[in-house]
Amino acid sequence: MSSGKEVLTLNNAQRNNVIIAIEATALILVDITALIGNALVFAVAYRNRRRHTITDLLIVALSLTDLLVAVTVMPLSAGSLISGVWLYNRSVCLFQGFCIITFATASLNTLSVIAVNRYFCVVRPNDYRTVFSMKKTLGYIALVWLLACSFSTSPLVFGREDYAFQPGKVLCVYPFEINIAYTVCLDILFIGIPTTAICFCYWRVFKTVRGRNRVMTANDDELTSRVHVQDANITKTLLFVLVGFAFCWLPVLVMDTIDVVTGALILPRQLYLFYTFMVFLSSTINPFIYALVNKRFRREYWKILRRLCCARRHFHVASVGSSIN
Repeated sequence: MSSGKEVLTLNNAQRNNVIIAIEATALILVDITALIGNALVFAVAYRNRRRHTITDLLIVALSLTDLLVAVTVMPLSAGSLISGVWLYNRSVCLFQGFCIITFATASLNTLSVIAVNRYFCVVRPNDYRTVFSMKKTLGYIALVWLLACSFSTSPLVFGREDYAFQPGKVLCVYPFEINIAYTVCLDILFIGIPTTAICFCYWRVFKTVRGRNRVMTANDDELTSRVHVQDANITKTLLFVLVGFAFCWLPVLVMDTIDVVTGALILPRQLYLFYTFMVFLSSTINPFIYALVNKRFRREYWKILRRLCCARRHFHVASVGSSIN
């Protein structure tokens, strides 16, 4: 009887050219969109580098993980999706598997740091400067990456089972279905605890914001009201980012759980490919969420795009002039 991996490999080989072209084009478009979108976030941060806030620093840290996925992980999967097999050597497979676990856990734990930041900013503003400063925030980000790297390295150092190519997902990933202990540890430490912290922080934040909106005291001057509105807008933007992350990763978690429970790859190839697209989509949507929800980002995006269009137009005119001369 054929294993799930062999069946998925056969399904890849049986695709016609039209299906291959559609799938590959979709993945490449997701990759290009992630590159452009997250590059815009960095461009906004650079334009406003003299007015950086701690929230801006955390947004850039989150965008960095998404940009790294677009640069290091997606192109490798695009090649494998076209060919149907792993095109590269074993070292590249280990590299992609390491990157996927590292960037995914770094993203979720960065979101948890953002949630704690919102908690202290809105619920306990008197303690905010004690807990969050630029230097301390950089330390939190460094700790997030250290923990993420340590956990993604452990299969290579301490276990016989390491990252392997999964033809349905066209990814080199850890075979969660063969090591329940590692999977449970990953779920508790890097998914369960951060998710619990995030839910608690945002629950307290919105409870506080609702209380402020309900009781508007006469002592609130115009400046204080403006600060409260600004904090609420920032919190709303970051909550939408969290919802987008959960929307993308919930199907991934469900499918990984099914594989662990059954101990085999039993799902159709289309579902596993959907799994991969959801992983990659989570690295693509944040810049668009910023644009849709936050006026500041929307305004900055338009400024950057207009400058690029003007620069392109001037370059074209200069090129035409030099060719005439």
